[in-house]
Amino acid sequence: MENAEVNALLKIIGLQYRLKYDKDEDMKTLRYGKIMVMADQDQDGSHIKGLVINFIHYNWPALVRRNFVEEFITPIVKATKGKEEISFFSLPEYKEWLNNTENWKTYRIKYYKGLGTSTSKEAKEYFMDMRRHRIQFRYSGEEDDQALDMAFSKKKIEERKIWLTNWMAERRSRREDGLTEEYLYDKDTHVVSFKDFVNKELVLFSNCDNERSIPSLVDGLKPGQRKVLFTCFKRADKKEVKVAQLAGAVGEMSAYHHGEASLMSTIVNLAQDFVGSNNINLLLPIGQFGTRLQGGKDSASPRYIFTQLNPVTKALFPSIDENVLRFLYEENQKIEPEWYCPVIPTVLVNGTEGIGTAWSTKVPCYNPREIVDNMRALIDGKEPKTFGKKNSIPWYKHFRGTIEQLDDQRFICNGEVAIINNETIEITELPIRTWTQTYKEAVLVPMMDGNDKQPAVITDFKEYHTDTTVKFVVKMSSDKLRASKEEGLHKVFKLQSVINTTSMVLFDPFGYLRRFENVTDICKEFFEIRKKKYIERKSFQEGLLRAQSERLSNQARFILAKIKGEILIENKRKATIVEQLIKMSFKPDPVKKWKEERKKQELMMLGEVAQDEDEEEQEENEEDTHQSKELAAKLSDYDYLVGMAILKLSEEEKDKLLKESETKLSELKLLEEMTWADLWNNDLNCFLTELEKQEAKEQADLDIQIKNAAKNYTLMLAALVEKSPYWSS
Repeated sequence: MENAEVNALLKIIGLQYRLKYDKDEDMKTLRYGKIMVMADQDQDGSHIKGLVINFIHYNWPALVRRNFVEEFITPIVKATKGKEEISFFSLPEYKEWLNNTENWKTYRIKYYKGLGTSTSKEAKEYFMDMRRHRIQFRYSGEEDDQALDMAFSKKKIEERKIWLTNWMAERRSRREDGLTEEYLYDKDTHVVSFKDFVNKELVLFSNCDNERSIPSLVDGLKPGQRKVLFTCFKRADKKEVKVAQLAGAVGEMSAYHHGEASLMSTIVNLAQDFVGSNNINLLLPIGQFGTRLQGGKDSASPRYIFTQLNPVTKALFPSIDENVLRFLYEENQKIEPEWYCPVIPTVLVNGTEGIGTAWSTKVPCYNPREIVDNMRALIDGKEPKTFGKKNSIPWYKHFRGTIEQLDDQRFICNGEVAIINNETIEITELPIRTWTQTYKEAVLVPMMDGNDKQPAVITDFKEYHTDTTVKFVVKMSSDKLRASKEEGLHKVFKLQSVINTTSMVLFDPFGYLRRFENVTDICKEFFEIRKKKYIERKSFQEGLLRAQSERLSNQARFILAKIKGEILIENKRKATIVEQLIKMSFKPDPVKKWKEERKKQELMMLGEVAQDEDEEEQEENEEDTHQSKELAAKLSDYDYLVGMAILKLSEEEKDKLLKESETKLSELKLLEEMTWADLWNNDLNCFLTELEKQEAKEQADLDIQIKNAAKNYTLMLAALVEKSPYWSS
């Protein structure tokens, strides 16, 4: 056993593999009578507990039956108000409290990511209350053995899929009923069975592992990527920002609870644009973000490279859509939505790979223009044009090889190789995700050196790559070249790989894992979701335009009444002025009221507690009377009138406001005449325009690099021919 932690545990406890510990005599050889696991209280901590339990159960099942393992739990969230402090030992317990506590906004919420978050004072408090924090694992029979075996055995993958599928279905059912997930540790919990630990705590890690590893079908993003995008949208940086600084901002603005190193890696990956990475990099790579030479591993330190939103990303994710997305809340903070809703399924544009618990996913990349064509076909009520019964051919930007279909779910990816003369070949493209340096070390060097089983095939090779292109010039004997040609150069030089679509597993919009048979199914599923969002967006825009027009009209009428002397505001109390406005049939701020009504409807639909951003810093004054609150609310409803600057109370301003009101009504009329399909097609046109601009810029840069590389290659080859007859043959 090479694991240092496991070896330390064996040494400290005195565990021996040769003993079974089913007898009291064996137990006496141990240096301690029990193991108490004290891990972080989050899902990763649950995983650590599970690994320790599984290690004991696999090697010494008798120890599990003797209740040899215990745990020490600490709060994962604390809510404090004055001297009152409430501790929560699981996130579902905390969410349940939120839903049942109307004045939760008056509490200060603190998330305890790990044991290190607790102060020395808090640690002492925990150990002083051992009854609350000490939990015994108690063996309750064969069901415990079966649960642990199912959760960890390599042979139980299908059982784990069923386990997680049932849990996701149960979670969905509970959400529909307005209930939170089940949790393990309530105030009276002192003993836990291994079965309950697996089904109520470890399952949270397993699901979280899948959520981190497998993206949503809707936006093609994993949670970390979505947090980065949310932060970039919210910051709206017009200038480039250092990757390390952006990572810090993501942690602050999106309640990211993991290491910044992982976050910086996520940012770098989103910005990479070399062959085999992204067809559309959502962030711009300003600096050295890695190349196809080493598959991105050659990127510079995040301290030295910069990035910002790609203009194409803004067209891919229209900002107006944020008004119809469901945003999440954590630690009294509005964070990213459960998913964004781009104008095309980005999971097909950039593809994805990930390995979770019981599931893994792999989706190839496809041509964004082809995806647009198929979205337009679905919008027109037709079948996707290019997919049909078979999958579309995967496509990778700047890839110069070929991809051919073998069957419905397999494609063969070919590099490029050409014969220069009877002793020389030229390799100018490698299969997708075969990196230049890796290919050199794993294929060409062994072919040149040879070994006992495989004699040398080539005599020498030279490299003339750029960071974006591949060029190996390979020398070999004419006999070897002839034999290689007969066998197939692509086969001999390992210039083929297989792309399959058998594991296209994604989270659907309801948080349920599903495997999709083909690209058409993904497109159709996405189409229904996006169509619904366009209908919601149209309704939102129409309501907002009506409210804005009415607001402008009211402001113009207020100015006119002031000019005519119908309203007197000098030396008057605000309450008196508002009473005048009510008598004159002026309505409360239409935009404010419309937004409040929308917020109420959203909360009723979600069945959840949420908090408006403007309310985050406010705390209720419990001593205020209901009457004073009502008066304050009524006064604020008319701030849009009585709060107007004195210089705006003019004839010119009145005419300007009336004109703006008419403009809003014209926009409303135009919008009412449009359908959801019109809105979608407009967004697709905007996306294609931005894509063409960005690609033209990238192509211009690439042409310059290729031109310079070709010039250098010609000069170097001429020099080689002049110096050595060997290379001139």
